[in-house]
Amino acid sequence: MKSKFDLYQLITPNIDDYAQYGMASVYRYAQKHGYSYSVQRSQLVEDMHVNWTKIEMIRQALVSSVSEWIVLFDADLILMNSEISLDFFIEKVPSNIHILMPADTHFFKWRKPNAGFIMVRRSQEGRKIVDEWMKASRGEGRHLADKHPRNQGVYWNYVMPKFYNNQQLISRRYCAKYHWFYRFIGHGKFAFHITQTDDENRSENMKKLVLQKVTATIIEWATAKLRSHRSGLLKLL
Repeated sequence: MKSKFDLYQLITPNIDDYAQYGMASVYRYAQKHGYSYSVQRSQLVEDMHVNWTKIEMIRQALVSSVSEWIVLFDADLILMNSEISLDFFIEKVPSNIHILMPADTHFFKWRKPNAGFIMVRRSQEGRKIVDEWMKASRGEGRHLADKHPRNQGVYWNYVMPKFYNNQQLISRRYCAKYHWFYRFIGHGKFAFHITQTDDENRSENMKKLVLQKVTATIIEWATAKLRSHRSGLLKLL
């Protein structure tokens, strides 16, 4: 049966130590809801920072997929509540909305989206948004393309102004980002994005959280899959 949502993650081998936990989390979620799920192990845009492979992966999926929505989860994101389906985020979305991302939790960026969780409608307008994103990274936004936060910076400055009416922000209540004050605002009802920390602490935090949500067997399965597939697109569901 065709899935309404195609889920993707970018996990290059250099981040396996912590990404195995993100993969276990998303795999179990996709399995529960009957979503298709793939992991890209290779860098698709060789002359740009690896973060741009996420956007190129979405661009390619919009062309090849038959699902209604393409969904990307960052490798350092843990899903906190598997009972919340992706339909929840789009059930009241008007037809003019073609991309959804969480509101960034930084105080000065609250009206700007965070690209750790992206939902793009597989539509002509959805493809236009992502095409423009990649085009801007090599054109008018190239000075931001390799400067943190890279794809977000290009989106905020050169894509969002053109497609503001086609974008919708997901509340921080549902997808929170790691920060010193996260303990006061919570992990997010749906997802917790563990950024702004070193890899060792990130891995530690992710392991602690994911073991509350999935079995150790699923983590072991994810680890084995990553070890046996070091490149290419890994189709898992």
